[in-house]
Amino acid sequence: MADRHDLRVIPLRCPDCGGGLSAAGEDVIFPCRRCGTFRELEGETLALRQVLHAAGPDLDAPPGARRTMARLPFWVFPFRAASSGGEAATLRDYLSLTGTIKTPDPARAEKPPLVFVPAFAAKPAPLLRAGRLLTLRAPAFGRSAGSPAAVAPIVFREADALSLAEPVVLATVAGERRVNQRFLETFSVRCGTGRLLTIPFDLREGRLFQPDLDLEI
Repeated sequence: MADRHDLRVIPLRCPDCGGGLSAAGEDVIFPCRRCGTFRELEGETLALRQVLHAAGPDLDAPPGARRTMARLPFWVFPFRAASSGGEAATLRDYLSLTGTIKTPDPARAEKPPLVFVPAFAAKPAPLLRAGRLLTLRAPAFGRSAGSPAAVAPIVFREADALSLAEPVVLATVAGERRVNQRFLETFSVRCGTGRLLTIPFDLREGRLFQPDLDLEI
């Protein structure tokens, strides 16, 4: 008897509103343009995935002053970094490890640091640079009540992003790596639960630029 293979076709329709979910090539999380929710295929279920949107002039300026901006998705993880010098469990400890002169906001200094891992498709070097700069600068984004009309395709699942978190954090401690021969032997990163955040970028001469962070991709 020939082997029988059962195939299940799961329609990409929003379980909330019935609208079609947008999907292309490498997308792993699908937006619903009708109700603004995001879904991730888990087995045979389209699970709801919460996506937060950073406040920006594309969503939160007065209607007449709003401008079109690109929304790029990032995975954001709280983390602890361990090295031969001990464990950096707070933003203050982490910034000290990186050698930065940035003084953390007192309200956040004793909270865990956050690592930003790009969730969109780009070449490895720009992805690492964007994650490194955001992690080092530790920006505190306000949350928008609005929902963007479009978000760049999300091509990394949480598990994929977790595998990139340690290289991103490692890229922020270049000074310590140079002076401590044993640093890499003892360095490790432990991340908590991630969340997705979209950040607005301007399009300038074919490049994406975040004006508040002076960050270009």
